[in-house]
Amino acid sequence: MTTPTEGPTEAIARRVSVLRQRKGLNRQQLGEAMTAAGVEWNRFTVSSLENGKRQNVTVVELLALARVLDVAPVHLLVPIEDQQPYRVTPNEVLPAHRVRPWVRGIVPLPGMDPRIFTTEVPLAELTAWSGEDRPVPGED
Repeated sequence: MTTPTEGPTEAIARRVSVLRQRKGLNRQQLGEAMTAAGVEWNRFTVSSLENGKRQNVTVVELLALARVLDVAPVHLLVPIEDQQPYRVTPNEVLPAHRVRPWVRGIVPLPGMDPRIFTTEVPLAELTAWSGEDRPVPGED
C-alpha cells in the first residue's frame, strides 16, 4: 500500500486531530482555545478542517493552532513521518524529511540557489545555527 501524498492543509488537518486528542481536547474546546487566542473558530471549523472539507488554513490560523497545541508550526505544517510524500507545490513532491529542514531555514530544497538561501538569514540567527548563543527554552 502506498502512502498518500499530503499537502499543507491535509498535513495540518491530520496533525491537529492527533494533537487535539493527545491534549484531551474535544473539537468545541479547541475552537474555544483558538477564539481565546484571537482566531474565531468553533467546533464546526475544527470538524471541517479535520474531515478535509476545509481547503485552506491561513498563516494566522497555523500560528494560533501551533500555540494552542503547544508545538512548533513546522510540526503542524509538515508530516513528522520522515518518508511521507509531501506536496511542496502543486507540481513538486518530496519526502517530509527533506521539507522540514527547508521550512526551518536550515537546508535549501533541491534546485534552489544555496547562496541566496543562506544569505537571507537574520544575522542573530547565524550564531544560533552554529551552536553558539542558542536560545534556551523558557527564557525570553
